[in-house]
Amino acid sequence: MANAEQLLHEAQFAFHNISYGESRANRRNAAQARSISMKILRKFPGTMEAREAHALLMRLGDEAFTSALSVRHKHITQEEHHRTPAATVSPSARNDLRVRAATGTMESLDWSGLLAVIFAMPKVLFAALVVGGFLLFGIFGPLLLLPLVAFILLTGPFRQMLKPEQRRQMNAFIVRTNEFIDRQR
Repeated sequence: MANAEQLLHEAQFAFHNISYGESRANRRNAAQARSISMKILRKFPGTMEAREAHALLMRLGDEAFTSALSVRHKHITQEEHHRTPAATVSPSARNDLRVRAATGTMESLDWSGLLAVIFAMPKVLFAALVVGGFLLFGIFGPLLLLPLVAFILLTGPFRQMLKPEQRRQMNAFIVRTNEFIDRQR
């Protein structure tokens, strides 16, 4: 049975044998590099070889699950542990942000908090927004609803269809929105 280092060398060899263009050999080498990298991630999670295999998969255009164990259970000094946290972000929230950034998990928008902030506005301002919304709907019609529907879909179920960079930007936007909602509460 091969160890992680040997498997990583095989995966890197297959990856480096991919040349420019579409050919059967390129598809075979890419598939072999993916297969071996996934095997490394399954059998040797949390190792340096697993991180290299994950990087190799990302260069191939794939995304793979990596264990968040090294991020969650990080040994720190006693001085770091007893340091006073930042005033705006709690330690658990900071840890959640680190884990989400490392694993690439998707942040969900705090819809109940958003609605609570909207309905907590002064009634005059809320009524002005509703009247303005009706006027804009009268002028632009259903086209006004398209950005709202796109926002709802892209913050929810269809985010997996976005490219990784767009997904990261959307996650960053949702994190900022959730922080704003928490400050307003």
